[in-house]
This record gives sequence, C-alpha cells and structure tokens, in this order.
Amino acid sequence: MTTRRSFLASTALALLAGALALQSGAAEAANRKVRFQLAWLPGSDQAGEIVALKKGYFADAGLDVEILPGGPGSNPVQETLADVADIAIAYAPQIMYAANKGLPIKCFAAVFQKAPLTFYSLGQSNIKGIKDWKGKTIGAGQDAEAQIKAILDFNGMTMGDITFVQAQPPALLQGQIDVVASWPTNLAQIEPIISHEGGYNMQSIWDNGLQFQSNYYIATNETIADDTDMLVKFVEAADKGWAYAADHPDEASALIASMSDALDAGKEKDSLMVTVDQGFIYNDETKKYGFGNIEADRWQNTLDLYAKIGEIKPGMKAADVFDDRVLKASNRSNR
Repeated sequence: MTTRRSFLASTALALLAGALALQSGAAEAANRKVRFQLAWLPGSDQAGEIVALKKGYFADAGLDVEILPGGPGSNPVQETLADVADIAIAYAPQIMYAANKGLPIKCFAAVFQKAPLTFYSLGQSNIKGIKDWKGKTIGAGQDAEAQIKAILDFNGMTMGDITFVQAQPPALLQGQIDVVASWPTNLAQIEPIISHEGGYNMQSIWDNGLQFQSNYYIATNETIADDTDMLVKFVEAADKGWAYAADHPDEASALIASMSDALDAGKEKDSLMVTVDQGFIYNDETKKYGFGNIEADRWQNTLDLYAKIGEIKPGMKAADVFDDRVLKASNRSNR
C-alpha cells in the first residue's frame, strides 16, 4: 500500500536521481570536444595520447578527445584545414610544404625530439655511411624521396649518384635493393633485418644532417591564436600520458592494443621501449625545456636545407611553420 509518506519519499529519490543525472550530463557536456587526427594508424608512436585518453587525463583537463586514425592516404594538414580535426600529428615535410603554399597552419609542439627515420643495409654490403650509397639502389616510400635528396646533399652527393626506388624492408632481404628506409620504433617491420645472422648497418637521417623533430602537433593559425587554452590543456594532458606510458610500459601497451584487434600488446611494448629508451621522446632538451619542446633554430636549419635543394622557396623563417605561444603557456614535465 502506497502511503503519502512513501509516495513523497519515492518522489524525492526520483527527483534526486534525475538531478544527479542532469548534473553528470552537464559535466560531460562541459568538456570541450576535440578531434585529434593521427598521421598513421594507432600504435606505440601515439602511446602518450592514447594513455591520456584511456586514463582520463584529457577529461580531467576538460577535453572530450576523439582520436581519428590515419593510415594510407591520410593527409593531416588537409584534414585540419578542412575542419575534420582540431589538432593533428604531422611530419616536418608536410608542415614545410603547407607553409610553402601559404596555407594557414603551424606546429605548436613536437612529441618526438628526433625523427626516427633510418636507412638499413645488410652487414655483408659493407655500407657504413651515406657516402657508401654511391652506385647503390636505395628503397623507401615516395614521401621519403626529398629526405634522401637532403641527406645526399649534406654528404656532397645528388640523386644522380644513386638509384631510388619505392620499396619496403622485404625487398632488402630479397636482394632487390641495397638500402631501405624504416623506423627503429617499428620493431615488427625491422625485426627480420636486425635479427639477420650476417648483421646489419644503419644510417639515421638525424645523424646525417637532417635533424627533423617529428610527430608535431599542428593546428590552424586561427585555432592557435583564438583557442590557445584548449591547446595548452591538450599538451599538458598528453605530457602526463607520455610520462605514464614511459613509467608503466606494460599497462600502456595494453591500452594501446585496446585501440584495435590488429595490435599485439607485447609488440607494442617492445616498440614503446625503443621509443622511450633511445631518446625519441625525452632527451637533454626536454630535461631543460620540457615535454614537446621545439627549437626554432633547428627548424630554420631544416628550412634552409630544403630551400637549398629546391623543395621549398628561399627565405622562409621558423615563424612560418612554428608558433611558440602554446609551449610558453603550458606547464610541462622536465625529464
């Protein structure tokens, strides 16, 4: 039997439950929606951002982040300009070419303090430096041709000194090419090379005159100017995510693997350990200046080199590709 007292009590509970639901919904609605475009498919290269999403660091900062996977054919610059994404990961050449065309987009932080692109050869080839490439066949993706041109120029050579073909690591093992481009952070891809019983040699672009940083965060000039606070919150949360991934690789790798059935936590952990232990995310500069640091002088050297080889117009400045106000406004870890 429903009495007046029980009716009032149940009504009060219902009203309280409704109020709590509205309050929770309002809190969720208050979080700023942010679309984050990857340059490639999810993996250990995005460990910090994935951890920041899964551990709630973005949400704690008031951001409702959606990670948009990249992949073949993905163009982070165009997707950011087209308002498909608010923030994207892009590589140095993509940013330079955009600025060269006068497109209103810039980077505001760099996750990778040095670009990992490296060229591998088998031990028996005795190719121990770039100058040993003369007369050899070099394989890489089409997007790497300008980078090959740049490091050849740095070493006093031209594309005429080599044969360039589009190829992947299996072509090296099959003897079709002498050198192949790959990433030391992608252990699944390079494992057959680094486990080759005859040994291997490697030349990184970083050690051969092309000191790109990599995995830059980019946004439109308008977003950087008018929505600085959102970008600051994003960088600070990603910083926490990368620090947690570095300190808890097993958990981080499991979170990475949860992004796709195609990912294996064990392999992602191996790649994550290389990414962290070999100074790609943290180095002496991040100890001094903090996570995501960008050096304007390094950008200027890169722009000058690309202008020299005719890839971009001369006279471009670091300010054409990099805006430092987000880094200046953010509190970032030093490690």
